[in-house]
Amino acid sequence: MVGVILISLRSFLIGQMFVRLTSYSAYSYYNDAIRICKKIIAIDPGNKQAWTALGFSYMDEAHVDGAIRAFGKVLELNPHDQGAASFELGQAYFLKKDYVRAIDYFKRVRGRGPRAGVLLDADILRYRHGVSGFQSVHSMRILLGMLIKCYQQTGDTLKAAEVQKEYDFYKNEHKKILF
Repeated sequence: MVGVILISLRSFLIGQMFVRLTSYSAYSYYNDAIRICKKIIAIDPGNKQAWTALGFSYMDEAHVDGAIRAFGKVLELNPHDQGAASFELGQAYFLKKDYVRAIDYFKRVRGRGPRAGVLLDADILRYRHGVSGFQSVHSMRILLGMLIKCYQQTGDTLKAAEVQKEYDFYKNEHKKILF
């Protein structure tokens, strides 16, 4: 009987934890957000949203290795991800100056095609709440800028120039749409 009650309450408990997580993230209480994410994961180890939120919280705390582990788990749960997890892994490896790995993850996001920027923004905003959600408005431009630097650091100037053209086009198109 107790087992049945706990199973039926599981979804409710996880939902309530996500409400707290949203508040902690919005007010930059990242250690508390990390703690709640770990509790959710203990209850539901396959919860992609909790792993993603954990990765974002680690990134916000500049704990890059923790973010790599969390976003790596997201890709393990969803190997075809071409959104937030791939973008954040690219960013994390960029920060570690592992430009070859960063390129691989950035290319995954770009693989979404011409609407990659819009889809990436939507994916990031799904996991970001409050003020930090609005930081992702130019995420594709950020990705392309880091990708240019990765190619420059690895000596591939032709790819850097190719991505620079895409960056310039995307920047100009964003100005027309947003301003």
